[in-house]
Amino acid sequence: MASLTETSYFARRMINWIILGVIAYFLLKIFWGLFLTLLVYVFPPKPTPPDHRFGKLPALVFPAVEKPVTSITFTLETIEGTVPNASSSALVYFMPKDSPNIMALPNTQDFARRLQFKTDPIPETKNVYRFEDTEYPQRTMRYDIVSNNFIVRYAYETDLGVFGENDIPGFEAAKSEARNILQTLNIMKNDILKGETKVTYMRLVSDTLVPTTSQSQANAVRIDFFRQPVNGIMAVTPDPTRASISVLLSGSRNQKKRILELAYTYWPVDYQTIASYSIIPSTDAWGRLQSGQGYIPKYPLDPSVIIRKVYLGYYDAYEPQLYLQPVYVFEGDNGFKAYVPAIAVPWTE
Repeated sequence: MASLTETSYFARRMINWIILGVIAYFLLKIFWGLFLTLLVYVFPPKPTPPDHRFGKLPALVFPAVEKPVTSITFTLETIEGTVPNASSSALVYFMPKDSPNIMALPNTQDFARRLQFKTDPIPETKNVYRFEDTEYPQRTMRYDIVSNNFIVRYAYETDLGVFGENDIPGFEAAKSEARNILQTLNIMKNDILKGETKVTYMRLVSDTLVPTTSQSQANAVRIDFFRQPVNGIMAVTPDPTRASISVLLSGSRNQKKRILELAYTYWPVDYQTIASYSIIPSTDAWGRLQSGQGYIPKYPLDPSVIIRKVYLGYYDAYEPQLYLQPVYVFEGDNGFKAYVPAIAVPWTE
């Protein structure tokens, strides 16, 4: 039978061996991780080739420009000093569309009543109907019964008295009020809720609202809801200053006059149905912009433009599109932006 001294001796040795074993395990784990990292760095895995699953994609359609791009001189002054490299491929997302159904018009009428439009719809086209407000003739709604996109507008140009009250909400209060309007109507989508919300104060000049930086000088406030980044890549609209969904509020306490405009254009994206496509190099996109093949949402006051940033974005059009496609975004001083389609030529019409 072992004595107490012998038992204590072997116990201490056992503890020491356990401690050494634990230390050795963690050291081996660290060195193995470093080895694998070095192996991947020296012998990087070949990227998965694009699958071009959707076949040839339709060409992106941009709005008409006010002046030709070729009249602008571009100078590149990025942090890198060159056009930064981009991946050789990018993801493209399918955008499903609703089909007409027999309940579309009755559902639209129910929605109109929730916005206090009580008159019968007036057909403008096969899919678009207009609603009028008998109490306030300046107030109308145009609604697409297939896409469920719509615009409610109060024609303030013919009733400038709407700006007599000046209860303009603060920055956070404006966002909250606009968000509540969309949520009450049950039209706030998850990828919009998680996106950027931009607040712009507007002041009245003659009969036009123009942006202003001061809440105290504002006669209205516009809240824009942008789509959340897609796989970490920003979604961009035809007008970078405006989202597809926006709410324009006056200072009136009358709800029918408070909402000067509620513009709602939402095209759903199926984030599970994707394909990978070859894209043109960033240097090619830069060359195309210089040769007049880019889209410029707003012509700059100074035709000599300095480009500060170049990155990939997803073009979130106001008009329906079958796929959410990437574009190169060229960003410059004074809010300048330009877009160049990124999909490689063999895979776009």
